[in-house]
This record gives sequence, structure tokens and C-alpha cells, in this order.
Amino acid sequence: MPLVKKKLSVASGATSDQVLQGTTYEYVDPGTRIVVSAAVDTAGTAAADTTMDFTVNNAEFAKNASVSTLVTGEAFGWNNTGYVMNDMVTTGQVRNRPVITFTNNTAATRTIDVAVFIGG
Repeated sequence: MPLVKKKLSVASGATSDQVLQGTTYEYVDPGTRIVVSAAVDTAGTAAADTTMDFTVNNAEFAKNASVSTLVTGEAFGWNNTGYVMNDMVTTGQVRNRPVITFTNNTAATRTIDVAVFIGG
């Protein structure tokens, strides 16, 4: 079961690149489980100011979803339920394209940890 794990640096007012773009998992087969976890180092800012959008093909699974604050000393990963933002199974009968982006609506650059588990 593959895991794509990244640390993104997103400038003030910017939206990240598509997380899975350029990876082997930019397109997945029907019936593929996708679990998305994310956390932001807010440095004293409300976590709601950093959001995630998640679509597969043309279906929205998250729109402007608030990213949780990274808790110091707490492990981050796809299996930590406090950080799981979405857990779904693709249903398209053809190759599915999961698109995951993050938007920073704060006045400073933010670091976002993201882990995407792909598989059964």
C-alpha cells in the first residue's frame, strides 16, 4: 500500500500544486481507497485559515475544508485519526484522477504536512 508523504511550503494567499501531480499515483484505478491526512503549523493563527480542496474526477470530496493544527509531540501520518481529512474509495469506471490542493489564507507562509495513503 503506497504512501505519498510531503511537507509543503505555501506562501501567503497562495494555493499549492496538486499533491499527487508527477507521481505514479496521479491516476488510480476504480475501487482504490484514498486516505488524506493533513496538518498545518499555524504559528498562532487559526487553522481555518488554511484549507484543503479534494476532488476525484469531477466529484468534490472537500471544498475549503479547514486543516487541523499540527500538535507538537504528536506523530503525524495517514493513520492518525486526528489528522485524517478524507477516507474514500474511487468509483469511476475508468482511471480516476485525485486532485488535492491546499490554500493559505494567512498573512505568512505556512508549512503543511500531508500524507496520502493509496490502496486497500
